Amino acid sequence: MLTAYERHLLACYLANAASGLSHRDREAANLASWVAEKDNRIALGACGRRVVRRWDPDWDNVSKQEFRSLREALQDERSAASPRRDRMGRRLLRLAQTTGLSRTDIAILELLLRYQANPVFESLVSDIFNSRDHRHELNIRGRVLPLLLGISAGTVARRLRNDAPLIRAGLVSIDNDGDLKAIDRLNRLALSPAEMEQDVNRLLFDAAPPSELDWSDFDHVAGDRDHVAMLLRGAFESGAPGVNILLYGPPGTGKTEFCKTVAKRLGVTLYSVGEADEDGHEPSRRERLQELRLAQRLLSQDRRALILFDEMEDLLADGISGFGFSRGPFAAKSQGGASKVFMHRLLERAPAPTLWAMNDAECVSPALLRRMMFAFELRLPTSRVRARVWTRQLERHGIEAKPEEARALAAEFEATPGVAAGATAAARLAGGDVETVRRGVRSLSRVLGCERPPQGTPERFDPALIRADTDPAALADRLVRSGARQFSLCLQGPPGTGKSAYVRYLAERLGLEVLQKRTSDLLSMWVGETERLIADAFAEARDAGAFLVFDEADSLLADRRFAVRSWEVRQVNEMLTWMENHPLPFACTTNFGDHLDPATLRRFTFKVALDYLAPEQAEAAFRAYFDMEPPACLRDFAALTPGDFAVVRRKAEIMDLLGDPAALAEMLRKECEAKPGRPQVVGFRA
Repeated sequence: MLTAYERHLLACYLANAASGLSHRDREAANLASWVAEKDNRIALGACGRRVVRRWDPDWDNVSKQEFRSLREALQDERSAASPRRDRMGRRLLRLAQTTGLSRTDIAILELLLRYQANPVFESLVSDIFNSRDHRHELNIRGRVLPLLLGISAGTVARRLRNDAPLIRAGLVSIDNDGDLKAIDRLNRLALSPAEMEQDVNRLLFDAAPPSELDWSDFDHVAGDRDHVAMLLRGAFESGAPGVNILLYGPPGTGKTEFCKTVAKRLGVTLYSVGEADEDGHEPSRRERLQELRLAQRLLSQDRRALILFDEMEDLLADGISGFGFSRGPFAAKSQGGASKVFMHRLLERAPAPTLWAMNDAECVSPALLRRMMFAFELRLPTSRVRARVWTRQLERHGIEAKPEEARALAAEFEATPGVAAGATAAARLAGGDVETVRRGVRSLSRVLGCERPPQGTPERFDPALIRADTDPAALADRLVRSGARQFSLCLQGPPGTGKSAYVRYLAERLGLEVLQKRTSDLLSMWVGETERLIADAFAEARDAGAFLVFDEADSLLADRRFAVRSWEVRQVNEMLTWMENHPLPFACTTNFGDHLDPATLRRFTFKVALDYLAPEQAEAAFRAYFDMEPPACLRDFAALTPGDFAVVRRKAEIMDLLGDPAALAEMLRKECEAKPGRPQVVGFRA
């Protein structure tokens, strides 16, 4: 059933069309027939009953006199007192105030919306102006808009230019054939019930739900986190345009959750735009951009509104050219440079602060990146933060767990908050416990690569069991007392002598977490990628306040004098640059100290050469690992390491030989014999 205001609109449209048509026009007969049709007479109310007394709905043409009478009747009805706007009409006026629409813009947009939302208006357009060339009736080149609105074709064209408010705000789109369409989201102006929020912004855009994370869950990136909050606070206070912040990082690291968290921190409303069309289906790239432009326009006057555009990759044409966006049939531009200019201006003139989230910033052109005010990388959280996330998720899903069990999950898996939430939710559905959670996250780790070896100091570790040219315990004591943070170590020696274990021990003494990088984590087949990964590793350690360790560093710091390829020199240069400027503890371990570039050795604060255990150390290790006095033959084994004792203990536990000193000694002897070559004097050679 039509409202009084909608019946008045129909009369206005019909009167305008009749005034612009001749009785000879095919549309004139269509108009007379449409008005005479029974259902339309009912829709028109009093107007319909008055103007259709003599019309046959099946007439193919009308005389000049008959059409003049129809035109006069419609004009009289249009001139009658205008009823109060209905709910959609009032909301449309509020929208116009926010977006700066003129009266003509409002008329165009209202016709498009009524046509899309109401079958009577659709019938009026389709039945009267059925297109013979199969063109959409509401086409920018057609007669429908000028006739129904009573304005010139030139006025319509001017109000639908790319720089006009309707197009600039994303309210109306024009496809490549010139067909017009109001953005689907505007249908909410007509369909939403009266009791819903009257604020047009909240009516058109859904506020993001609360986050499951806390501000402290981003302590591992506290510096950048706090900077983003301060930047946004300043933007809200000043109303400065062009405030764009890029958030990037692997999936599940909490980019979207951070946006919700910072919005809560600042006491503003976060609107996530472009996530789905009005039917809940996947939106096209064009639809996402239209919604973004509309949000920026509508929220520009709201000093408490923050926009999130997630999965920014959707707007990328490819990994090299940047953006490719077509603005309609009159742009006459390719998907290349012109579309980049459009996106650059969209960023530069963004009236509302906008957060852009994506997984990999490498695919964004530098020209676009430089228009961001800040780029914030969300990295994997540290072990302490992961333990806090695990504790909260386990509590949320009602899974009983001790604090040490949450810490164990954090140590065992480099799981993102998203993985933790999914694994605990699955365990709750299965009615399981912590072990069910562990099984679930381990299954995901096979495809996500988030399972990791233990990172803490090994069980039974004792710095007294390390043989080195520098007293390791004394060195740790001095570093702890000094409070120094900017230093580097190079630990060289045979496998198993305790290089990595000592670094973890030292990190624990300093109260730092270890960020361990293997050579396989850093070496890449792509040109320049190894250098980028090296730089990222130093940046990650700096942001997290972690003790950075490169295992098997001889592959990264190989002697440049023997380099065959240019990239071998470049990666050493990259390492040297970062080593000199890194503000936190940094260590390299290697089995081959004589393979390192001489320049790297000069840049290490401490160089420690580890060797096989001395006889008295081997005996002490036997007591520590097996709780018994060592056999005399142990002094004859010249190539024992703490790692050998750990391996033999595991073997003896399996074979039930922990109480047999002779068997233990024999297994240790075999470990020595399995090592290639004889024990040699080790040390650094410049």
